[in-house]
Amino acid sequence: MAEKVKKKPSFFNLRRWNSQKGVDDNFESPSPQPKSSSPSFKQTTFGTTRSLSSSSTELKSRKLSAGGIKDLVQCSLCLEVLNNPKMLPCQHTFCFACLKTYVTDSSVISCPICRTSIHVQGPNFVEDLPSNLYIDTLLNMVGINTKTKIEEPPLTPNTQSVELFAGGVRCSHCRSMCDNSDVTACEHCKQTFCRVCWSQHLEDMRSQLGSILKELDSAATRLEHKTEHHKDRCDHIVEQINVATEEKITAILEAKMSLLKDAAEIKNSGDMSALALKTTLDEAREVAINAMNVTKSISDNERVMTFVNLHQTTLQLLSEVSKWDVEKFTFDKENFKIESDTTTPYDAESDDPVPEAAKMYDPMESEASLVHWYRSRNFDPHYMWRKTSRPAGIGVSPWNNHLYICGMDSHSVLVVERTQAKIITRLSCDEMLCPVQIAFMKSIGEIYVTDKWKHCIHVFSKDGEYLRSVGQKGSRVGMFRSPEGIATDNANHLIYIVDTGNDRVQVIDTDGKFVDQYGVATKPQAIHTSSLWETKDMVCTEFNAPTSVAITNDRVIILDSGNRRVKIYNKQDKNKIMEFGSLGQRKGQFRQPEVLAVDPMGFILVGDSGNCRVQVFKPNGQLVRVFGRLGTEPGKFGWISGLHVTKQLDIIVSDTKNHCVNFF
Repeated sequence: MAEKVKKKPSFFNLRRWNSQKGVDDNFESPSPQPKSSSPSFKQTTFGTTRSLSSSSTELKSRKLSAGGIKDLVQCSLCLEVLNNPKMLPCQHTFCFACLKTYVTDSSVISCPICRTSIHVQGPNFVEDLPSNLYIDTLLNMVGINTKTKIEEPPLTPNTQSVELFAGGVRCSHCRSMCDNSDVTACEHCKQTFCRVCWSQHLEDMRSQLGSILKELDSAATRLEHKTEHHKDRCDHIVEQINVATEEKITAILEAKMSLLKDAAEIKNSGDMSALALKTTLDEAREVAINAMNVTKSISDNERVMTFVNLHQTTLQLLSEVSKWDVEKFTFDKENFKIESDTTTPYDAESDDPVPEAAKMYDPMESEASLVHWYRSRNFDPHYMWRKTSRPAGIGVSPWNNHLYICGMDSHSVLVVERTQAKIITRLSCDEMLCPVQIAFMKSIGEIYVTDKWKHCIHVFSKDGEYLRSVGQKGSRVGMFRSPEGIATDNANHLIYIVDTGNDRVQVIDTDGKFVDQYGVATKPQAIHTSSLWETKDMVCTEFNAPTSVAITNDRVIILDSGNRRVKIYNKQDKNKIMEFGSLGQRKGQFRQPEVLAVDPMGFILVGDSGNCRVQVFKPNGQLVRVFGRLGTEPGKFGWISGLHVTKQLDIIVSDTKNHCVNFF
């Protein structure tokens, strides 16, 4: 990965001039001054104090003031004094050069301080950001010019500041002194402006309304797709309830009606909350549009208050849209109930590394050596990549070793050069809505991306060219509902797709033709109709909202997320070899597992998202190691959304809640 940039120690030198005596605290006279022309003072070397005519109390107060100003004008990225300060829409300020480097080619960035998601509007996004007038003014007042590095010569001992005799109020932007009647105070940024600068300041605030409007439009689109997905899930629960009720016949008819009522209430509750949120979004958009077309009849104070209120409302709405779909619903057929589980992760059990007895030259020499390698490894990430808001599935290209990261909110797949951690391109198309997982077919040079909201698979060439889409929304073979996991069998040119909404795994060829499926079977069921018993074949599935799949030479490994189990099948005859896992927080148990991966020796790694950890199992299902905890620090997770193991046993984990990708 890219080498981290060494931070230079911050240096802030605040010079103060004594307007009466012209004494510079850091000034060394090149030659002795005549006693008659300047007051005497004593110079000392570093580590000693200097004798001045001012009192010790005044010196202490000035040092405290300098420390406070230092914190205000320091950039949080480079820890240097702000140079050409630019202010993000969330009101945090950074150096122009630092922001230029931080943004690079990203379409969405997160504020390094408050983590607010910000859409990058065009290639000149950083240049068009407004300057922080308050910080700019403060730097000029203490003698630091943010545009150039040329220092002004110090004042002579007899020079006195003209500001001591100037009257009125100073403009925060142009620094001119004005009468009180010619100055306007801004309630938003708490600064004062003259008549000329005030008009420009209002125009700057108006220009930011366009970005707020785009954020509202994007939030409305995301809410629309989430509402559709929520409706499909609720309808599917109703179907599961009907099927299970027919199996239990009349003994559970009352329970059936109760469950249907609960499902209807869940759906109605979700629809009502989504409708209320959509109405609020539409109202905010209307306010933003009217504010952009504002007339001169509205006072300046009203314009400022409209901007402030709209800015606060937009941030709140973006947060509510992001949190709207946090509760997950699944139907538990064994206990015959609807199971509701919020995505609040738990801090579950984890392991510490065991002492390493001897140096392992090749951990993949045997199963025992690989077990010892996993148990003795210190899982602290050597790098954390934070340039995407909600990363999902990840994969490493077999052609050029580039890292591919699915961005669910950016409607694209980021291609990252691993050695420099630099975004080099993006995979996207007009129909891509929510990319979730990615897989590669090395033999024919194609890339496959599952789209959860478009209910299809997008196909790209290894050069990034969009080729085609496979599948559409439906329940028949070859059709999908909210597909998530995907894997490829390069030897046979087959694609395994986790059809999450239909509770199955489908196998198709590279042209999209249906080949086979896992988890679906036809069983005879006794049905009571018109006081008669009839036997009818019904289609059943053993999966409950599966989310991930992995392929080895002779195995198909499927993560049955709703049942909290890992199921392993023989690739040749589709017979189940084994399964393991259960609901809980202890080692070997799962809570909302999302992803899995297989290392070169067949060890299975499961991203246990609900418990904020990764669990490593042998090919026979025996637990080897558990690492990770709940948190935001390196080595801890918020919600695991992607998992990949390289041929060199490097482990890459994406975290959608902490907005980062961890490299172990």
